[in-house]
Amino acid sequence: MPMKPLARAKERLAEVLSSGERRALSLAMLADVVRACTVADVVWVLNSDAEAARVAAECGAGSRPDPTPDDGLNASLNASTADAVAAGAEAVLIVSADLPAIAPDDVRAMMLGDGMALAPNRYGTGTNALWRKPADLVPVFFGAQSRRAHEGMAFARGLPCAIVARPALALDVDAPGDLNDIVALGPGEATRAVLDELGYPRRTRR
Repeated sequence: MPMKPLARAKERLAEVLSSGERRALSLAMLADVVRACTVADVVWVLNSDAEAARVAAECGAGSRPDPTPDDGLNASLNASTADAVAAGAEAVLIVSADLPAIAPDDVRAMMLGDGMALAPNRYGTGTNALWRKPADLVPVFFGAQSRRAHEGMAFARGLPCAIVARPALALDVDAPGDLNDIVALGPGEATRAVLDELGYPRRTRR
């Protein structure tokens, strides 16, 4: 589970939330996602902040320093996958840390056996969660049009690639309008508490 440095967390929400509010929301979403993911054997949070590490540990995850902090998300995830394989992992599930409505059943739905499974974002272009078994089956290509990149890689290599379309996996919190939508969908306890304190859904502007 990659966690962006808190100093740069959720910058697209700056028009409606202060830096402190964005920090609090990011940590709350991390807590809810970690709790949902503890149905897996081992949970790692890749992070660069002591506060994120503390939340991860309190919620049942291991905190892992970003192995390649200057080389971008995909380099970090590929290096961490190699670390997981060295530690004995047979499969790896990558889950975005801003999916605060996910539940254990959503996580289980991704763990489909050999091959790949991906959960697209609600626009159908990005990847919000990615399962690989074996763990190093393919490298990752998160970013713009990542769904196409992951599916294309699976096709080129003749690998099975399931699409897991579930509302809680599709809705990542990124833009101001997403805040109302996540309230309507039903976030986890920590995220709901922060949004209640911030006065949502009233404050979100379309």
